[in-house]
Amino acid sequence: MIEFYQATAQYLADQVNTLFSSEKMLEDFFKKLYPGLPFDRTDHWAHVFETLLNEAWFEKGPVVKSNPTPLDRLQIIRTLHPLLDYNLFTQVLLNLQGYTGMFYMTGDAQKQIDFIKNDWKMKGYKSDPFAPKAKMSKTAVTDEDKAFNNVLSTLRALRIVTQFTPQISFRVSPKGSTPAFADSRNISMIGVGGDKYLRTLPELKTFYITWDQQPVMAYMKPGDSLPIAPGSGVAPSAGITFVADGIPYSFVSKSGGEVLQEVLFARKIMYEIFRGVDTTKETCIMIPRMNSVLMVAGADGTSIRSAFEPLKAAYPMLQLIEGVRG
Repeated sequence: MIEFYQATAQYLADQVNTLFSSEKMLEDFFKKLYPGLPFDRTDHWAHVFETLLNEAWFEKGPVVKSNPTPLDRLQIIRTLHPLLDYNLFTQVLLNLQGYTGMFYMTGDAQKQIDFIKNDWKMKGYKSDPFAPKAKMSKTAVTDEDKAFNNVLSTLRALRIVTQFTPQISFRVSPKGSTPAFADSRNISMIGVGGDKYLRTLPELKTFYITWDQQPVMAYMKPGDSLPIAPGSGVAPSAGITFVADGIPYSFVSKSGGEVLQEVLFARKIMYEIFRGVDTTKETCIMIPRMNSVLMVAGADGTSIRSAFEPLKAAYPMLQLIEGVRG
């Protein structure tokens, strides 16, 4: 079966490289599958990649045609890993890995929302962080303004938790664009405050790789200059071109590349952890976020710790946290 997995993974890698060559290619394939829907780079991509994987298996798999088994899928994804750069592979992985080993205590989160609402009323504040279009105060000077911002931030995290389901689709970005963190359930946006509501199957446990600062992942292409500041009277730059080690195409950033550095580092962490944990034999669910990667893996943590060691040696700023973050 090894040759079938290799041939299928190579076919899938070729399809992904073509698909991600431009936003128009992504849009054309999306509209082919969903002719009645407007193009969206976040929703439905789990199904898109499922379709691509199945097509690759039908094309290059066994003579007797059938959908790949769960083990076949795991083997194909495993074999795909070295065939794609870490930016493209992690976009594919996020849409193909399963999320049934983790769940959020949505009832507990809703109870907390109700408690916060009652507590706010008891304090008699005039502002309303529960209003549908409530926005953070940019000049939080008074105690009420500060409390308002704090409650609004907490509410946003709790509302994401209450909407969680294992059916998730992650945003895709074509080659050259910053691969943003976004998904159909917004779990990429859950901060530390939402961690306490996360639960796993008994044989699994949560792990976090965190960092306070990331290394330089992409370098400005010689000859490019920083964007012109708004209001300077000079025509704005079309963007800065960045090149990153291990990625055979460049990125164009109009904002200076700060977000690009962060998201590439998180994706690099994911890519290396996947290399070190055999996901055909054990669970390892990963979700990248700003300044951290959430992992749900075997409770003994042996594989995660082993995969983390070379990362820690390469990037000393990394920390591995087991269980709920404080």
